[in-house]
Amino acid sequence: MEVPLQTANQAYLAALQAAGATPILVPLDTGDLDGLEFADGLLLPGGLDINPRAYGAPPHPTCEWDDRLDDLEFRLTRWALERKLPILGICRGLQVLNVVLGGSLVQDLPSQRPQGVTHPRQGPRFSLTHHLTLVSGGRLAAAVGADEVPVNSLHHQGVERLAPGLLPSARAEDGLIEGVEMAGDTWVVAVQFHPEELFATQPYAARLFESFVAACSGRVPTVVPA
Repeated sequence: MEVPLQTANQAYLAALQAAGATPILVPLDTGDLDGLEFADGLLLPGGLDINPRAYGAPPHPTCEWDDRLDDLEFRLTRWALERKLPILGICRGLQVLNVVLGGSLVQDLPSQRPQGVTHPRQGPRFSLTHHLTLVSGGRLAAAVGADEVPVNSLHHQGVERLAPGLLPSARAEDGLIEGVEMAGDTWVVAVQFHPEELFATQPYAARLFESFVAACSGRVPTVVPA
C-alpha cells in the first residue's frame, strides 16, 4: 500500500534557523496538542486553499484543499491564540488566521478580481512582482523596518472580509490586503507573500523572521505544521 507523503518546504526551516529558532514539525495526524506546551511560537506556512465551507461559501472550481490540514492548522491557531503565543502567518497562514477569527476569502483573484495586480506565481518563487505599502507605526512595519517593500506573489486567493480583531497592515498596489496583525500585546503578524523565499536576498524579509523569533524570546522552539 502506498503511504501518503507529508512534506515541508525547506525554505521555511532555513529562514527560521537563520533567525535563531529551532523548528518543530507537527504531523497531520496530531491529536492532543498538550504535547506542544514547550513551544513558544507558531508559524503558519503556505500551502493548499482552505475549504470554503469553513467561511460559509460554496467552493470555486479552482479550489483545492485538505480537510485534515485545515483541521490541524485551525486547532493550532486557536491553541496559540488562547496561550497568547507569537504567530507568524505566511500566505495560506494569513488566510487561516483570517478564517479562524471569522473572516472570508476571495477564492480566485484572477477570475473574481481581474482588475487587480496579477497575484498568482510569475517566474521563480523568489521573483519580485509588485510592492506593498505598509501601515506606518504598525507591528509589521516595525518588524521589517520599512513602509514599502517589494514582494513575490504566489497566491490566487486573498482576504475578502477581514476578521474582527485583525488590522490591515499592508496592501498591494491594487488595494488587496497582504498584511494583517492583531492589536494588543501579543505578536501576531501575517503576510500574503513568501518571505522565506526572500530572506537571503531581501534584508527586510530576514528582519521579519528575526522579529518573530525575538517575540518568542530569542532562541526557542517554533512550531511549523508540516
